Amino acid sequence: MSDAPTTDLPFVSVVIPVFNEERHIEACIASVLAQDYPADRYEVIVADGGSTDRTRAIVQAIAGRIRNVRLVDNPGRLQAAGLNRAILASRGSIIARQDGHAEWGSNHLRRSVDLLLATGADNVGGLQEAAGDGVSGRAIARAMGSPFGVGGAAFRYSAREQEMATVFLGTFRRSAFERVGLFDEAYPPHEDYELNHRIRSSGGRILYAPDIRTRYHVRDGLVPLARQYYRYGRGKVRVARASPRVIRPHHLAAPALVAAVPVMAVLAATRRGRRLGLTGAAMYAAGCVIAGQLAGAGEPAAVRVRIPATFMVMHVAWGLGFWAGVAEAARGAASGGGSPPSLPVARSEEHTSELQSLTNL
Repeated sequence: MSDAPTTDLPFVSVVIPVFNEERHIEACIASVLAQDYPADRYEVIVADGGSTDRTRAIVQAIAGRIRNVRLVDNPGRLQAAGLNRAILASRGSIIARQDGHAEWGSNHLRRSVDLLLATGADNVGGLQEAAGDGVSGRAIARAMGSPFGVGGAAFRYSAREQEMATVFLGTFRRSAFERVGLFDEAYPPHEDYELNHRIRSSGGRILYAPDIRTRYHVRDGLVPLARQYYRYGRGKVRVARASPRVIRPHHLAAPALVAAVPVMAVLAATRRGRRLGLTGAAMYAAGCVIAGQLAGAGEPAAVRVRIPATFMVMHVAWGLGFWAGVAEAARGAASGGGSPPSLPVARSEEHTSELQSLTNL
């Protein structure tokens, strides 16, 4: 943590929702405390969703040594609920979101705040640098950093500063939450995308800067990866039912791939259909192999050979999840969203002054 003297920089609240993160939480908090932002100008609030491992004990030990680290309970358990609990307990005019299995570079807060002040954006985020352990984890990390693997999620690979529909994690003006509400807990795991959609719909801006880097530890293994991407696809449809404009053309690629399988199975009854199906499958497989070699550049062969299969798992799982969401909508299942908690407007003199100075930039 920086010992630089207090400046007129805005006060920042770092919020971290966690559940069973004993492997990474110490390194995560250490990276937050190692910021080159003045130590007396930020706080760290960890919201624990009832961890059954040593996560809570690790955070409590750190909080016992570092006075601006706090632990709060998250009885809602979900990530969005933890974020909301932490934000409601915060006092910063800027809210910086962190993840329990991620680490920041030392300039993360300063660079994010500088961009908020300079651009007038409501939320600033940066590059998600996926990292994995072992050959499987490293293959997943490389696949997650490839446009072929993640499509329009450009915050995973883009080298260009730009406005985006959403960003990874993000550093927000508190006034954005006061204007549109907090995270909608009915939309896991797309609560961040849905919130950023509300911010943009209210006239706000979401800015991506590739020099703000966050090291993110991916799930290790294709089965956990498949579950993750199935939830992503299903969650996208739930958000789209309330806000259809969140669906972009690239979101339909994986569902189209999955839908093509039964169509090709029917066509396989004819010689021309079989030829068409085999050609399509060969083209997709070749795309996975070529993109895998590009994504795995510099990695050992044991990692590179796993990337094509990783692409396939990501695409198929996301597509299946999407169609499961469509089936839910067709059955009339309630999505449950649309009522995010509100954040009361700050009343303290210091806080109001900071918000005003940010608003006037």
